[in-house]
Amino acid sequence: MNKNGIKLLIVEDHNIIAHAYENILNDIPNISFNISFAKNCDEAIEKVQRIKTQIVILDLQLPISKNERFVSGEDIGLLIRKENPDTKILVLTSITDQIRITNIINEIDPEGFMIKSDIDSTDLKIAINKVLNGQKYYSKKIEGYLDKTIINGITIDNFDRQILYHLSMGEKTKDLAKYIPLSTRAIEVRKTKLKTLLDDKNDDNFNLVKSAKKIGII
Repeated sequence: MNKNGIKLLIVEDHNIIAHAYENILNDIPNISFNISFAKNCDEAIEKVQRIKTQIVILDLQLPISKNERFVSGEDIGLLIRKENPDTKILVLTSITDQIRITNIINEIDPEGFMIKSDIDSTDLKIAINKVLNGQKYYSKKIEGYLDKTIINGITIDNFDRQILYHLSMGEKTKDLAKYIPLSTRAIEVRKTKLKTLLDDKNDDNFNLVKSAKKIGII
């Protein structure tokens, strides 16, 4: 590890992938990195709050935090924006759902956004260089999504994701206020909004949790 290099955090729950990124980064000429790793939400929270990281490579599908308040990479991205707003975020994910990607761009506005299957090592090197030089880099699939419209103009935020997660774990709506700092009424309103967004066929048998899982929100 080069302690004098650019401080970069890799948030990725698969060690093989994380160290593949490390090898690619260390092969970029004329740039040295001080790389640290986090493989779940709790480790990412600790690193974000302790280290003044200059750039973060962020996966979206992560093991949730022990307090169940951070359920995905989106929540880590929002924490980074709050704790270290100057940190540059490069999202690298296998998720391809348009709604979720558009929401992430609206909520977090990452400097880079790439689909894993859409890139190779050269693309990652280019993305890192551009992001470090104050430019944005979105892979082709992401750019294609940006040309499309959000369904009903609705954004899914971190509270919505927490609601969906706890519902998927079998919690009742009336009990969600124990885990989420919202009133039961506010939670019910958000559930209605989510159904409006996800139930495009007005199906009487619509299952909110199944639909959210299908498109990768939880």
